[in-house]
Amino acid sequence: MTKKNGKPTAQPKAAQQPEAKPYIVFGADEYARPRAARFLTSEIEPLQMAAAAMNARLFEVNTPELAEIMNTLPAGRLHASGDGFLPYVKGQTYSELLSATVADEWPQPASSPKAKDLPTSWDQVSPGHIVIARETFECGWWEAVVIERTGDLVKLRYRDYPKYSPIVRHRSAVALIGAAAP
Repeated sequence: MTKKNGKPTAQPKAAQQPEAKPYIVFGADEYARPRAARFLTSEIEPLQMAAAAMNARLFEVNTPELAEIMNTLPAGRLHASGDGFLPYVKGQTYSELLSATVADEWPQPASSPKAKDLPTSWDQVSPGHIVIARETFECGWWEAVVIERTGDLVKLRYRDYPKYSPIVRHRSAVALIGAAAP
């Protein structure tokens, strides 16, 4: 309390800040190199926007398994330029993140691709086609559906994990599936 004109006045209460929560952001770059970082923030919107811009996955750390993995990750930096947002991490760490975040998600049964869904050359790759995309070197290749193509980059979603965030890959990290012989 302070005195004003000899009378005590109450100090205004400081606005209470929301509690900071731990988050993990991870994803592979267009060349399938694993990246991940930990963040502690009370404002999630900038983090969500940055993760979406990089086609990275954002998870709140709410399990002991994720908390343990978070302790091994470097701290991420949220810059206006986007540089240094997600540092590179070891493939083993990335594999642990994948299994901790999709372990409860069972693959959706998908029918075998039909010949019309399989492009025979890179020039034919377009939305709706099924290709094989590399997650990372350690995690292997997975069937994916092309969402968008821009030059040598393709935006994909995993065919058997439709709820998982789309990814962007360079054509060097995408393979064509050969059509079955008649």
